[in-house]
Amino acid sequence: MKMAGQNLLSQGKTLGIIGLTQKDWPLLVAAKKLGLNVGAYVDHSQPQLTKLADFTIVGNYRDRDKLTEFGQNSDLVIYASSLIAPVAINYLTNFTQVPQGVAALEIVQDRLMERAFLDEINVNVSPYVTVISLDDVYQSIDSIGYPAVLKPIQRGLGEQSLRINHQSDIAYGDDYIQGGAYLLESWIDHNTEYSLTVATDGETVVAYPLVEEFFNEDRELIEATTPTEVPDAMRDEMVRIATEIAKKLGYRGVITVRFYATAAGALYVNSFDLEPTISGNIFDEVAGVNQYEQMLRVIGGMAIHELHQLQPAVLVPLYDNQLASATRQQVLKENWKFRFFPADTTRTKGVKGLVWVTGGPDALLSDLLNQVDTTEILRPKTSPTQPAPEEE
Repeated sequence: MKMAGQNLLSQGKTLGIIGLTQKDWPLLVAAKKLGLNVGAYVDHSQPQLTKLADFTIVGNYRDRDKLTEFGQNSDLVIYASSLIAPVAINYLTNFTQVPQGVAALEIVQDRLMERAFLDEINVNVSPYVTVISLDDVYQSIDSIGYPAVLKPIQRGLGEQSLRINHQSDIAYGDDYIQGGAYLLESWIDHNTEYSLTVATDGETVVAYPLVEEFFNEDRELIEATTPTEVPDAMRDEMVRIATEIAKKLGYRGVITVRFYATAAGALYVNSFDLEPTISGNIFDEVAGVNQYEQMLRVIGGMAIHELHQLQPAVLVPLYDNQLASATRQQVLKENWKFRFFPADTTRTKGVKGLVWVTGGPDALLSDLLNQVDTTEILRPKTSPTQPAPEEE
């Protein structure tokens, strides 16, 4: 896996990126900063996003003719989404290099494979069973307990999860179960949620600072903060788990592992992602090198950049109903930085921009949080002890 001394993304080469969305605009910027030509493959026209690209292909991600054209015109291809079909990535390898590989993609798209993978490296996950019918849910719920969450085994865009707080809720699954296999898992009551992002070339693993995440009732990320106050032993365990995951996957790029921590100090792995995350944007102001630049360095065969925590920060993702407030704060706040993503008129949901709140290396995180709390910009947080659908 290691490609030391092989710069696959030297200046002037063409990088193909498949699966771009609004939030991936910084990935295009990072590629252009490296002096690369960029090809974008998207499933619908996004001219405001892809105008930075040197060429754009619009079409179904399984269209072999378009995949052939894309691969033949790219020196190297990366996927920006963990939901790209592995069959498409396999097909692209007939024409170009895809250093991220397919094996990790297959695991992260299948919740059952993901759970089996995590079981192999001996980490705590929510108790779960596989079900294929409503009868299976009724028969299995006693072993899982309440509350529980019913999810499709196959991850996909726009999917929903079903919360089961009481036996009477199971009946709602009659409309929810549409065939295929589902995962019924216990909801773990927890106090906090964390994410740990690592960069890996398949052998070396370098961790970013630990981030605490906050969500609303719809599981939309509304705030991320660093540094975090956790016991050293728990932090070390998170780093160990993320390192084990990265090495066992044999993946090149950035991986973000999401954790639950209970009031008793128990640690559970919720999931892991193979792509830059919204909360990971906090590193732009914290770590010296952002997740997009690091991703390209690692995939391109360059050395992994050293990481250091430079200052505390609060990251606030912006949604449609926060944009007007953000515009007002942009005029008033001298220590807030703003980024607005290119518009995609076909998709109204999702993050439209970001706000970083910082104050230098001596700033107190509590003071930064107070700045945010005294404005109308922040949406209500959810209680982490209440079950909610998994973030997608």
